[in-house]
Amino acid sequence: MYNNLYFERNKQLVLKIPATILSNNELSFNEKLILGLDYTYQSKKGYTKLTNSKTGQLFNLHPNIISYCRKNLVKKGYLLKDKTKYTLTDKHKEHKPKDKREIFLPFEIYNHKELNTGAKLLWGEYNSISKGRREYFAKRSFTSKRLNASEESITNWTKQLKEHQLLKKYQHRTGYCKSQKVIITCEFKDGNKILDITHVQNPNGEWVLKRPKMLGFEEWE
Repeated sequence: MYNNLYFERNKQLVLKIPATILSNNELSFNEKLILGLDYTYQSKKGYTKLTNSKTGQLFNLHPNIISYCRKNLVKKGYLLKDKTKYTLTDKHKEHKPKDKREIFLPFEIYNHKELNTGAKLLWGEYNSISKGRREYFAKRSFTSKRLNASEESITNWTKQLKEHQLLKKYQHRTGYCKSQKVIITCEFKDGNKILDITHVQNPNGEWVLKRPKMLGFEEWE
């Protein structure tokens, strides 16, 4: 019963991870995810007081992994520890990424037991532009720099997201001398996953609400 209440309470928690953490080459993917939790709680309570066990349950990671990462983050100067309380320092701000977009991870993503941490962060990167409506079409080289990951990892994680139906669209658009990856992330509403394409691009390049095709009418509003 306690665990059920714990999860119901945290299902509303959306993690916010800034580019200063996401693109930081000094941090592991698990450390980025954990710091995202601390960053999110900083704006709510000013500190994080979740045990390694509870944090592990949130992320579907072993408590020992959480413990190891937190010790590293304290040692590196990203976190301050006072008994059971963790406070985020300003050290992450020393990293100056060119792309300053932050990502958001809903409970359904960061708690997904079949996704590895890199795939969770990648979904957030795709969603930061897509938002379940628009197309993300950056090159692998750009995406890999955003996460400080290899291009091969980006390919593998994208396949993982596709296999678990977390993308509304995943295709390669070919043109003159180029091939472009096109992605739209899924959406979540009231715990339900939405895979329907809801928006299309009009002649002005704007993403507008899609409507059923009718004789004599276009497909946008």
